Amino acid sequence: MTALSLRSYTPRADVHDHEYPQLVLPIRGHLDIQVGGYTGTVVTGECVIIRSGETHQFQAHDAARFIVADLDYLPDNLAATRRVVFSISTLLMNYLLFLEAQLQGKVDARIDRLAIELFLGLLERQTCDKRVDRRLLRVLDVMNEQLDQPHDVASLAALAHLSPTQFHKIFRDNLGVSVKQYLTARRMERARAQLIHSDLSVQQVAEAVGYQNLSAFTRRFSHHFGMTPREMTRQYSSLTISS
Repeated sequence: MTALSLRSYTPRADVHDHEYPQLVLPIRGHLDIQVGGYTGTVVTGECVIIRSGETHQFQAHDAARFIVADLDYLPDNLAATRRVVFSISTLLMNYLLFLEAQLQGKVDARIDRLAIELFLGLLERQTCDKRVDRRLLRVLDVMNEQLDQPHDVASLAALAHLSPTQFHKIFRDNLGVSVKQYLTARRMERARAQLIHSDLSVQQVAEAVGYQNLSAFTRRFSHHFGMTPREMTRQYSSLTISS
């Protein structure tokens, strides 16, 4: 049965294996690992895949913390990848921080089952074929946490300790889109979620994702989703009522 736990590891290397797949996801600090033919460091925002029967070795600072998932099986997207370490989505990272608090609270079997179900659902949506350049991880966190801010390239590049030219190239090579395209996509997804799942007005949603001009927001949203914000809200409202 799938189980989630909050763990720490000691600076002393521990070599072992087990007859089930396991994922290790740092939420505080980093982890030095040897697994299969891979040797390296896993940091916050990344995940290491340990397959059934695979010998592995961990070392970490005492203050580091990790969410460990003991699985019945690897989801298809993880089973298909050859990667040992991959970058996780911001959504999954945010959920891990929630799990950190949950796993330290009162034991509740029903809540534990729901927590595992949601974890697996987020995991199945994960893309595993790419490991994002670590210099971008902090940048992506800031961009996703502050979608209402303008985020000029010079400031983002400085955060990654890169020149603007280097930053542009590394960002596109890693994400497959420009900084502007990435920001627009994240803003539109956040806007859609807020329109559907909150009672915020269209104006409030627009401002929450960085648009002070409602007309400009409506044009961008309509171009991205093929319907206006109000049409999106009405569509999901009617689906909720009919169900």
